[in-house]
Amino acid sequence: MTVKDDVSSGAAAALPRRTSRSQGDSLAETAAQSGIGLVCLALVAIPLVPLILQAFSAVPLYAWDGAFTLANFSNLFSLPEIPGLATVTLVFCLISIGFSLIFGTVLALLVGRTNLPSRGFFANILLWPIFVSPLIIGFGAILTYGPSGYVSALFVNLFGGEAPWNIYTVTGLSLISGIAMVPMTILYCLSSAQQQDPRLEAAARIAGAGPLRIVTRITLPLMRPAIVYGFVMNVVAALEMFAIPLLLGGPVGIQLITTFIYDKGFEAGRPDYGLVSAAALILLVLVSLLVALQHVLLARAHRFISIGPKGGRLEPLDLGRWRWPAFGAVLLYVGLTIGALGFGLLLRSFVTVLSPFISPFEVLTFENYRETFMNGTYARSILNTILLAVGGGFLGTLIIGALAFVAQRSEFRFRRLVDLLAQLPRAVPGLIVSLGVFYAIVLVPGFGFLAGTLWVLALAYIIRHLPAGYGIVAPAMLQVTRDFDRAARVVGASWSQTVRRIVAPILKPAFLSCYTLLVILFFKEYAAAIFLYRPGNEVISMAMLSAWVPGYTGVVASLSVIQIAITALLIFIATRLFGVKLHG
Repeated sequence: MTVKDDVSSGAAAALPRRTSRSQGDSLAETAAQSGIGLVCLALVAIPLVPLILQAFSAVPLYAWDGAFTLANFSNLFSLPEIPGLATVTLVFCLISIGFSLIFGTVLALLVGRTNLPSRGFFANILLWPIFVSPLIIGFGAILTYGPSGYVSALFVNLFGGEAPWNIYTVTGLSLISGIAMVPMTILYCLSSAQQQDPRLEAAARIAGAGPLRIVTRITLPLMRPAIVYGFVMNVVAALEMFAIPLLLGGPVGIQLITTFIYDKGFEAGRPDYGLVSAAALILLVLVSLLVALQHVLLARAHRFISIGPKGGRLEPLDLGRWRWPAFGAVLLYVGLTIGALGFGLLLRSFVTVLSPFISPFEVLTFENYRETFMNGTYARSILNTILLAVGGGFLGTLIIGALAFVAQRSEFRFRRLVDLLAQLPRAVPGLIVSLGVFYAIVLVPGFGFLAGTLWVLALAYIIRHLPAGYGIVAPAMLQVTRDFDRAARVVGASWSQTVRRIVAPILKPAFLSCYTLLVILFFKEYAAAIFLYRPGNEVISMAMLSAWVPGYTGVVASLSVIQIAITALLIFIATRLFGVKLHG
């Protein structure tokens, strides 16, 4: 008997032996699977159906008479600012995506494939921006590199004249957005760089190839699927980027498609819901086409498989005399980006005035934190965010687990459709999720009670991040042999018993990783709350925006530091106490 047979027999022994499955059990399980499938369909339909209806309606949905029109699209394209808006959005995407791909790929190669000193430390710190809200990166950039920022003033003091950068330009906000997107490229490329067949590089070394030739002729070509995936996801991230363009572009009148939707639907005295929905639908179509393009480009990804049996150990590439210069370059990047932005926020949270001309000890204060914790709105936003992340993440994990069991471990007739629907929200930007859920509250009878509550934010967050959690659980579920299911079926166990008593316990690490990821994503989410924010259901991101408008930069900095600190604590608990791996 093989080991697999022993395990299967043990799994079957864990279940009560029954002679047959009753027809009632079968019908009950089919009904349960159908119910889970309908939940998945509802989660996808809630933000999309009202948005589509509003885009083709001449009146707000609450007064809709069933008539359809294309007037919203014609009105949208007739606006004089549309050509400029499209041009600025294109330039923004080109600069931010180019920055992210170039720096992300190079940094992933350096920390993942070379003998760079302290590469383990760099691998962790370079990914940190992915765990914090882009709002925090935007605030940090203003406090550090703005016209009155700490680094800008320090440069002027040392060299005179003016700082050679201006973040309140298309190039400036594109580069800051690129900094926020670089970790995404690193995340996709790092594992690919580390998981290659060492025999290929060994053969190249025998043939006399140096490190540079090995990278250009072997490593990079084998990383093509990861680079393609990173490119498409960077385009998606650039198209849906909202916080940084709002903070840096808004004051000088620079608009992207996301800030255009926000201005027309939120800031306008009389929002034109049809126009907003038409613009949002166009954005949705663009993102969906990009996700579809990703599948097409990676359809033949098997051509790049380079991991096989007895591959040996992949040795780091020797940088030789360039080892310490490369270390200095990576350290400089970390210092000018992650280090400078974090330093600016931390220092501003403890002083009354942030300036290199004044000693921090002369203006040291705890007033910003006192105001944060004593002000009802700010304190409530912290508590609401924690409750939403912890409770909403748990609810999201339960839903994702149920969907994955139906899609991957059942004989449900529409299981492939459930699998597709669970991944569909990946193409729906957070701003559109927020807008769609807002419309659903207005349109769907009985949904009105959710308005202004944490429940509506939890709903929007779960829809927004459903594919992220599903992307952890579903692959892990596919790695569990179906021999367990067959063995359980032999002794008469039902589908629910098999799932509950055999498969689910095996997948505890995957569910814990899913929960941890959702907690972190919920904690930093901001776009999905934009149109659903009301006094009483404030979250940290919206509290920061509210404090920024009247110029309470000290409170903004303290809220940012608190969010970073809580996120760090969550990551520490998950990785050190529960052994969760957040990246390869």
